[in-house]
Amino acid sequence: MLLFFCFNLSFAITLEEAIEIAKKQASQIKLSEIEIKKAEEQIKKAKAGILPQVSLSYTYSYLGQDLALGLTSNNRHTVTFQVNQTIFDKSIFELIKLANLQREVQALLKEDVERTLEYQVKDLFYALLYRKQLISLYEQNLEYWQENYKTVEAKFNAGVVPKVELLRALSQFQQAKAQLEQAKGEYLQGLEELKSLLQLKEISDPKGTLELRQVELDEEKLFQSLLERNSTLRASKKALESAQKNLELKKAQYYPTLGGFASYQTFTGRNTEWLRGYSFGINFNYKIFDGFSRESDVALAELELLKQRENYLQLEYDLKALLKKTLISLNSITYRISAIKASLETAQEALRLSTERYKLGIADQLETLESRANYNNLLATYYLLLYQYNSALALLERLVK
Repeated sequence: MLLFFCFNLSFAITLEEAIEIAKKQASQIKLSEIEIKKAEEQIKKAKAGILPQVSLSYTYSYLGQDLALGLTSNNRHTVTFQVNQTIFDKSIFELIKLANLQREVQALLKEDVERTLEYQVKDLFYALLYRKQLISLYEQNLEYWQENYKTVEAKFNAGVVPKVELLRALSQFQQAKAQLEQAKGEYLQGLEELKSLLQLKEISDPKGTLELRQVELDEEKLFQSLLERNSTLRASKKALESAQKNLELKKAQYYPTLGGFASYQTFTGRNTEWLRGYSFGINFNYKIFDGFSRESDVALAELELLKQRENYLQLEYDLKALLKKTLISLNSITYRISAIKASLETAQEALRLSTERYKLGIADQLETLESRANYNNLLATYYLLLYQYNSALALLERLVK
């Protein structure tokens, strides 16, 4: 509640706050919690099979004179109190184990949803930070071309430059405006996506900057962590165990069942006197032939187990491949960022020199246009690589945590 209160006051949000809000607000999490509660109720229902079944019944019947013979009265009241207890039923025991496994599966699925949601929030958040940096770049670019237009306009009025240069400067100024508006529009669209994911009505200006975080990329350790900690893989493995337990449940139909019962009964005789008595015993049941129904159930369960096993193996293969691709991407982006940073220093100095040369009348306008475009493109690419690097790191965390 304090988190939401502070958020409503500031209308700004950090990445950690966004993740926390997503976990509290997202429909996927709420649906997962409902499935967990359903699984818990299934456990209670399964356990009911080994608990004593107690019943109390009352019956009133009126018998005509031709039926009311001996000690039987016309108005008959019957009260029966009965207890039934399962002594041995393998199906019940296997059903309880299966229900507990299903509860574990649902818990892992919830964790998997949380991990996926966390990655989605991070990716959207980093995309917004990238677009914010683009907006800042294009605002500076607009100021530059606005100042350039004023300079060219002054020179044109003084008769120093031809009209074509004035029109070129005006065109570049207008393009800078359009570029800035496009960046702002994309930023607002990304903001709406984040609002939708967090289920919030108002949100603006995510806090933070994109940075090149140094992380240890030990491939062998990461693959081991994937196998041990990946929530999707663990949920699939637990589902495989559940399919195995379901097969054992179907095979339990071949076992006999044994139960006991005890009852106490009282009813009225001819003289409206209450007669009382009790009974107890055991019952043994073994199904000899059921038209191959059990065989079909077992065969279907075995096929489902094979299906789950293949799904698990394919998922493990896919996740390993995705991890490998992510590591390759991170390595490639790191080298590209280093190259871009080196080029940026050169481009910035070239832009400064061409701008000064143009003001002094030594260089033409095209040289300035090329220098500014080169610097802008390099800086925009640098921001894009920072976004891709952080997004890839978020995916890496999703895979191995």
